[in-house]
Amino acid sequence: MKRSMKYLLCAILVLMLILSIYLLGSPAEKISNPLTGAAVVGFEIAPFCFTPLDHGWNLVSFCANLTNKSIKTALSQISGSYRYILEWNASSQNFMIYSPLSSSNPFTKFNENLSYFIYFEGSNKTNLYCQGTNFGNLNLSLLFGWNAPTYPYMFTVNITKYLSTLGGKYRYVMKWNASSQKFMIYSPLSALKPFETILSGEGQFINIEDAGGAHLFYNRTYLQ
Repeated sequence: MKRSMKYLLCAILVLMLILSIYLLGSPAEKISNPLTGAAVVGFEIAPFCFTPLDHGWNLVSFCANLTNKSIKTALSQISGSYRYILEWNASSQNFMIYSPLSSSNPFTKFNENLSYFIYFEGSNKTNLYCQGTNFGNLNLSLLFGWNAPTYPYMFTVNITKYLSTLGGKYRYVMKWNASSQKFMIYSPLSALKPFETILSGEGQFINIEDAGGAHLFYNRTYLQ
């Protein structure tokens, strides 16, 4: 029963993603200038602060607090090579969709507290460098249901170190495998866990099962 619920929650989230894409049409149909596939090298303020991108969907966090949060500016290194950006609205439990080809978008800036899906058209894996400053401590309010909080640091950490601040109020954590284009699901109740760490630049979804929500606290010093 627990396994069925786990896969049901995953299927619902994937279904919403697929339906959202179909509403706007397929990326291949609407991109008139596909990428040549060359990797783009950008600038960086914090050493080695970048987010890797594979062809297709990528669930990312920014490892630096962006100096300019405008999507066009932050993604200028890969201008013309991304088709969609999805921002998860935890209040409505739906995706909001940004397209550089649309004249009207529901959002035009990145929120430093969130993870984002980016559809990257490049044929070669590349690094999206982040221009900004290092994050300090963060205290994020999470709502009942699915949330997409950022992971803000340049180092790898065991997720249990920051999940412990939720006080047992979460049920699942999901990361995205860009190679297989599938979700990986972590449950504290499962003996078999597909991952136990999060890397710099990786995004995540956390399911909060407490109706009152929860607070996710990142203590940089402790996590390092």
